Amino acid sequence: MVKVFHCADIHLDSPFSLCSPREAEKKRIELRAAFTSALMYAREKKTDIFIISGDLFDGEYVTRDTRELLMREFAKCGDMKIFIAPGNHDHLGAGSAYETAEFPSNVHVFGGERECVRLGELGVDIYGFGYTSKQCLSSPVANWNIRDKERINILVCHGDMYGISDTTGPISKKDIAESGFDYIALGHIHKGTGLLCENGVYYAYSGCIEGRGFDELGYKGAMFGTIEKGNVDMQMKRFSKSRYETVSVDISGLTEKMEVLDVIRQAIRSYTDDTSLRLTLTGELNNAFVILPNEIGKGCEYPYYIEIIDQTYIVPALGELEQSNTLKGVFVRKIMAEMSGLEPTSDEYRVLSLALKYGIAALDDRSVVDYTGGEKA
Repeated sequence: MVKVFHCADIHLDSPFSLCSPREAEKKRIELRAAFTSALMYAREKKTDIFIISGDLFDGEYVTRDTRELLMREFAKCGDMKIFIAPGNHDHLGAGSAYETAEFPSNVHVFGGERECVRLGELGVDIYGFGYTSKQCLSSPVANWNIRDKERINILVCHGDMYGISDTTGPISKKDIAESGFDYIALGHIHKGTGLLCENGVYYAYSGCIEGRGFDELGYKGAMFGTIEKGNVDMQMKRFSKSRYETVSVDISGLTEKMEVLDVIRQAIRSYTDDTSLRLTLTGELNNAFVILPNEIGKGCEYPYYIEIIDQTYIVPALGELEQSNTLKGVFVRKIMAEMSGLEPTSDEYRVLSLALKYGIAALDDRSVVDYTGGEKA
């Protein structure tokens, strides 16, 4: 029996180009911290084999600080064997981080050809290969020749078994079922799957170790556990320092701003200051008001960052206002005439509804801002 740690898709030195420079640097530090925490955990658990199934780095550029940190942390691992299979974002080639870094002797980086590394003292054979470009047109799981089926056989690879792309190592369940491996450590899909099994072959996507945007929701981590012939016990372990989450709140029928804020606070009460939250407001309103992120709340009980997307539409019960000859009345009549006959769910109706909301707020001398963006709460 061996102890195995399996992670993937770290994306160290990711540019975080949609963030401000300060926020981007904070995110890069969090990524490094999550990965060093994973290595520390593996050392404390006396792990035998540490696997990185691709995309350790995010592109060719890696800072000197990151490279030096990695080499120090890898060297601390002593007898723990570390295996890296470069993926599409950190593929092998001239100028890659794998060409410029000197890895300690306990680290094995798979090359562009399929290979098997025999760990004689552990009774384990580790199979794998690294991408040599951003594309891999063949299955990284199919057509392996297992040398000794009596040993524990582990495959380390990067690929896509969900049909997202046929140029990034397409994998089928049939490939997995017919492979004969005891465990396949997969990378590329950023949402962890937990331990799965196909025809006696155990496999998993560990997912990314730290979310980088609202397409990578929830806490993230890696797989850790034990593998022996005929039995695999691998569990997800959390290592992310923060998380991204999305919440949709229906505020239909609410007429007062404080009512809306109370409903929102109740809906997001489980998300605290380790969370970046995208809040979508929906529903039909009779009144025009604008909700700002900093009005929801600040401090450790609230998300660190809140982004508001307003998808509400207004159907005002304006009564006398529609008959008024004031500027506001004229404005309302013109917008309502444009909205007449449109489906409330149509894009044009929503745009006009927003225009009505902003216009009334402005004419009432209330704050009008671009509240589709986010800010720290």
